[in-house]
Amino acid sequence: MTWGWRLDDDMCHLVLTDWNKKGAQAGFTTRKGGFSSGDYESLNMALHVGDTSRTVLDNREKVAVSFGFDPGQMVCAQQIHGKQVAVVGGGDAGRGFYDHADSLAGCDGIVTNQPGIMLTLFFADCIPIYLFDPVRKAVGLIHSGWKGTALRIVEVGITALEKNFRCHPRDLQVFIGPGIGPECFAVNEERLRQVRQAFAWSEKVIYSDAENHYYWDLPLTNELIIRDAGVPEENITSCRICTACNQELFFSYRGAGGRTGRMGAVLGLLD
Repeated sequence: MTWGWRLDDDMCHLVLTDWNKKGAQAGFTTRKGGFSSGDYESLNMALHVGDTSRTVLDNREKVAVSFGFDPGQMVCAQQIHGKQVAVVGGGDAGRGFYDHADSLAGCDGIVTNQPGIMLTLFFADCIPIYLFDPVRKAVGLIHSGWKGTALRIVEVGITALEKNFRCHPRDLQVFIGPGIGPECFAVNEERLRQVRQAFAWSEKVIYSDAENHYYWDLPLTNELIIRDAGVPEENITSCRICTACNQELFFSYRGAGGRTGRMGAVLGLLD
């Protein structure tokens, strides 16, 4: 799978170029090229983090123009670090774009088989996971932080594609986008215990240093969950870009101490 960077004026987006040829559009914004200031400088895409609403809407509209879709196509969610995945259709178009309260409530994953819908979720260290079935023409977008990873939300998303659109895991193309890497995600004893209880192969994703500090590899954990769900290894691409290591380009919740903006992940089927 081919991914790369696209420059548009002062903006810089990560894009999945291969998917455009197969009928899907996918991208991930950076923090560059927006209108926000201070802690949210500058392309903050989220309405729920304390930034000025009008500024966020200006940012979203600029991103929509850059990607070539109408802002009214975006469907946003009120992410709660759970494992709920919502199925959306044409009637959901525009939800959450202008008002966070109108977003899909209580879900961290969205799936659809309807062209003209732009699935949109928000990130600042959590792992964005893009699911695309070029055979059945369906897509899913997953927000997987440490809680969602422990709950195997990406597996729930794959099941939702199977159940609702007759997708098969062997046909899925999966991209794991920028998120916090293991070198920046230290975990305490309680979290370490949770990881070991959740995954039989936990020792593959937990690392320790010379001072006996432990680190959790969230991107790899999600990749192994996806493989367990039946997706072939060759169908999975992980960009392995750490948001906390690259705060000049990305917002990082952990790196900023909690007050920061959000990048936007967008995914939709082309007409």
